[in-house]
Amino acid sequence: MNRPHHYNNEYRRELFNKIESLPAQVFTRQDLATSQSNQEQLRLNRALKAFLDAGTITKLGHGLYGKAMQMDFPNGETKTVLRDSFESVAIEALNKLGLKWEFGRAIQEYNRGETTQVPVVFCVKLLSRFRGSIVAEGRKIIFEDGINAR
Repeated sequence: MNRPHHYNNEYRRELFNKIESLPAQVFTRQDLATSQSNQEQLRLNRALKAFLDAGTITKLGHGLYGKAMQMDFPNGETKTVLRDSFESVAIEALNKLGLKWEFGRAIQEYNRGETTQVPVVFCVKLLSRFRGSIVAEGRKIIFEDGINAR
């Protein structure tokens, strides 16, 4: 008897639809899990791994994911990219984690009109403790002065 794999079923389709229906570009495992049972967590792990492999989501940090899509390049290469800019996804991720933060000095100076130098690096100053990192598309949030806790 040729049975399909138990993890390639309606559960995965329902989970994908749930991810797509989320209004935010950033989500956590807690946004998706209906229970904390081991079986549920294993099913969620397998489904998230499949979505990562398919390029429909990307991992931003520990338990933190972002909606993504596949982009085809003229040289035949396919790459997974965020659906929104890295900066807006990073801001959403910081807020999703409940962190207090503000833009770095260079961004603040540019926004106040004190300089015409456009900041190249997305730098934030953390006002609350955070020991993780937020990374996507080869970019990373830089914490001002190398301090990621206050």
